[in-house]
Amino acid sequence: MPAALLGVVAALSVALAAPALSVALAAPAPHSDVHVPVASMAAPQTAERPALPPIGGTAGRSLVVRHASVARHAFVATQSSTAAARAAAYLTRAQQPNGAWGESPRSRTTYMHTSWVAIGLAAAGRDPRRVTRAGRSAADVLWSGAAALRSTADLERTILALAACGLAPRRTPAGDLVARLRARQDNDGSFDRLVNLTAFGVLALRAAGTSHRDGALQRAARALERRQNTDGGYNFAGRGGPSGIDDTAAAVQALASVRGGGARVVRRAAAFLTRQQNPDGGFALQLRGRSNAQSTAFAIQGLIAAGRDPERQRRAGSRSPLGYLRSLQAADGSIRYSRTSAQTPVWVTAQALAALSRRAFPLSGPAARRALAATIG
Repeated sequence: MPAALLGVVAALSVALAAPALSVALAAPAPHSDVHVPVASMAAPQTAERPALPPIGGTAGRSLVVRHASVARHAFVATQSSTAAARAAAYLTRAQQPNGAWGESPRSRTTYMHTSWVAIGLAAAGRDPRRVTRAGRSAADVLWSGAAALRSTADLERTILALAACGLAPRRTPAGDLVARLRARQDNDGSFDRLVNLTAFGVLALRAAGTSHRDGALQRAARALERRQNTDGGYNFAGRGGPSGIDDTAAAVQALASVRGGGARVVRRAAAFLTRQQNPDGGFALQLRGRSNAQSTAFAIQGLIAAGRDPERQRRAGSRSPLGYLRSLQAADGSIRYSRTSAQTPVWVTAQALAALSRRAFPLSGPAARRALAATIG
């Protein structure tokens, strides 16, 4: 990511830089450009099969087109599922002896990168608590490290990750993380008066089981609505700055989780995203920039939250954004940052995995629903 990073990744990576673990922890490198199988398609066996209309007729041609479309979507779904499985396997292999992850397989581990891996694995249907090294999982690392959290961004990211692990962020050894996050909400409804932290504040509260009718969430949603630019997009600092992909995608997911995917504010932001797709199918961090995997992944999640199919998003004949992500997958299963860079492969792969799995935020892992149900009710 560029040194002048002004997006969600900045807030949830550089601004979200985490405290050190016992084996290592360094601030993440800047983001820069130098940056299951699907179900069987076999037809059910029946005693009789009705005769098909002649292929030359209108009904026949329509049937052929429909079957071709179904077959294509099944093939594409299989591609994405396979890419996600390979990415998850790469992340599993990249786990280090202390149970945590760094930006690459041999780099120093951080809470930040461990959180993103937990979120990515949960999005892919893997229980992060069952991915262990020397008996320690991401859940163990994050649970024991909760006391070290300091910033709003730390709290938001950790709540998202603990929920993905199926743990209750209200009941950590360091106390109620949700209450601590709520205490940081400003009088205008925002978190730290920033769009990206407000969006992820909403997503963290929703991941923790907070109702969309909750007063704090309603105030945060109104704060985001007031900060939308005239082009439908968002800038991390607020209304008036140049709209960016990462910040807009985060706002879309947050607003959709409170207002619904069909709300006008969500539709306007999603339309902004679609207009920014590059000819290669991907999305850039900043407008008219070069495509990268992380911004493309955020854009995919934003489109999904708005009820759009990212596989059908093709601007001016481009490939789909999911197709762009799949094209960046390396032989070891990791996702390259861009055509020219394979930097921070664990971080990039973890964030791309949620998009390849077609999961928008907020999300929970395989065991999270039971944990959240126990917490809420």
